Amino acid sequence: MLNDRNSELIFCYQIVRDHPAELFAMLKQMPVSESEFYRLRSLNPEGLAPVERAARFIYLNKTCYNGLYRVNKKGQFNTPYGRNDKVSLADEDNLSGASRLLKNVRLISEDYSFVIKEADKGDFVYLDPPYLPVGKYADFKRYTKETFFEDDHRKLAETFRELVVKGCFVLLSNSFHEKIAKLYSGFYQEVVEMPRFINRKGEGRGRVKELLVSNRPLELAQ
Repeated sequence: MLNDRNSELIFCYQIVRDHPAELFAMLKQMPVSESEFYRLRSLNPEGLAPVERAARFIYLNKTCYNGLYRVNKKGQFNTPYGRNDKVSLADEDNLSGASRLLKNVRLISEDYSFVIKEADKGDFVYLDPPYLPVGKYADFKRYTKETFFEDDHRKLAETFRELVVKGCFVLLSNSFHEKIAKLYSGFYQEVVEMPRFINRKGEGRGRVKELLVSNRPLELAQ
């Protein structure tokens, strides 16, 4: 089961799973330019044909500024153009591989609190929330029109504990931040470094620390 609150992402996954060839063919013929970007951004995705809707999602994600998916309060995508006209929109082998991996996946777009009700003893649950901002200009709340604040992180920590009581194997990733570490005190925690491509300043991009939390010991590959 794969759930994401971003319904456009899940819709795109469905098309990747069920119509990879048609999707690749459409992506191949789409011109990459600033004017085309803003034309597509202005469209209402719900009024498009299914494959065209998924292609629009991939196009905007590939050509927008730093690949940042951000929406306004109406749920409208509002990241500006990335000013790179040489973007490759799709790799046929990669798209086909993703399609195969999604064949046996149940795709859902609901709030996580609804989905985890189905979790049972012995299930593995991975939680990947909007990260708690660690810098003055960090903003990871506008992934969907519903924002995600500190109170939401506290509620998620309560859910994490409920899943542990159920007997689930639980893994969560989040910012390397003292507030997050405190919320999950008593559980196994590991700090990892990950590449970060989104920052208002070029020198702020690079490898950043993130926190992994689990109710089982974590054995990380070196």
